[in-house]
Amino acid sequence: MGSHSALQILYGAKQEGLRTKVYCLKGNESLYERFPVTKNIVSIDSYDDLLEIKPDSGEIFIPHGTIIATLDEKALEIPIPFFGNREGMLWEMKREKNLHLLQESAIRTPKSINAENIDQPSIVKFPGAKGGEGYFLCSTTMEFESKISDLLEEEKISKKDAQEVQIQEYIVGVTMYPHYFYSIIYDRVEMLGIDRRYETNVDALGRISQEQMKIAPSYKVVGNQPLIIRESLLPDILDYGDRLSETSKRLFPPGLIGPFCIELALTTEELVAFEFTSRIVAGTSLYVAGSPYSKILFNEEMSMSRRIAREIKLAMGQRRLEELLS
Repeated sequence: MGSHSALQILYGAKQEGLRTKVYCLKGNESLYERFPVTKNIVSIDSYDDLLEIKPDSGEIFIPHGTIIATLDEKALEIPIPFFGNREGMLWEMKREKNLHLLQESAIRTPKSINAENIDQPSIVKFPGAKGGEGYFLCSTTMEFESKISDLLEEEKISKKDAQEVQIQEYIVGVTMYPHYFYSIIYDRVEMLGIDRRYETNVDALGRISQEQMKIAPSYKVVGNQPLIIRESLLPDILDYGDRLSETSKRLFPPGLIGPFCIELALTTEELVAFEFTSRIVAGTSLYVAGSPYSKILFNEEMSMSRRIAREIKLAMGQRRLEELLS
C-alpha cells in the first residue's frame, strides 16, 4: 500500500529481482511515479477498497502501519496473501494483548494505571498505529478527564478511542526502537537496525524555556533518526527480541514472522518496553543501504525491505513459501 514505508519496500523487492506493485490513493500517484520503484501503480479511492481487491496470481502483500491505523481489524480481511502472521497484527492492535505478550515474555513494562487512580506523571495512549497522535501527559484523574473531554469535543479522538485508552506510568529514559526480523529459513531472530522517533512538538520543547511559553506537547511522529547504541547494551536488546519471538510461537503459532519491533526506553537502571509492532516500522527506512548491524550480519547492504524479499526468494527456492504467508 502506497504510504508509510512503501518506497523502501518496493526498492528492496527490486533489489532482489522481484516484480513490484503499489496500491495508491487517488491523488498520490505522482510520488511513486517520481521514484523508480515500480511501473505498476493501481489507484484506489479509499483504504476500504483493499478489502474488495481481486489479487493477481503470485501477489504477496507487505503490511505496514497505515493499514492498521486506517482499517483496524478489517485489515486482516485483505484478500491478498500477507507476508507474516496476520494473527500477530491482531495482538499488536489490541492494547491488552500487546501488553500481555510483553509480560508473558518476562520483559519489563511500565506500570498500568487506572483512570480513577492517577496520582503520578502518566502518559495516555490511544489504540492503533497512529504514530503517537493524540497522546498526552497528565498527573491526576481530573487532568486526565479534562484532556479527554477536550479531545472528544475537538473530534480528535472517537468515543471508542476514549474507551480503549491505555494509561501508563511515564518512564524517563532514552527511547529506542530496535528492528528485529524472525527468519523461518534460518530459524533465528536478527537485529537489523535501531532508530529513534522525532516527535512534534515534544522534541522541540527542550529548546525553549517552559516559563516563556506554554505549549501542549505533541507526540505525533514526523520522522526518524538513526541510533547506534553502546555495545554493552546489545545483549539485552537481542535477548528481548528472542524472548518475544519464542513467546509469540506459544501464544499465536507459528508466531511472529519477518519484521517486528519493540518500543523501548533505557533508564539509568533498566530497559523498559512500551509495546511491540508485528510488521515493518517506518524507522527502517533510514537504512535503505543497510545499517552497521545488518552490514556486519550479512556483509552486504541489507535493508529490512530487502531482507523481506530475500526471505521470500530463499523460501521459493526451498519450496517453503507457504510457511511465510497467511
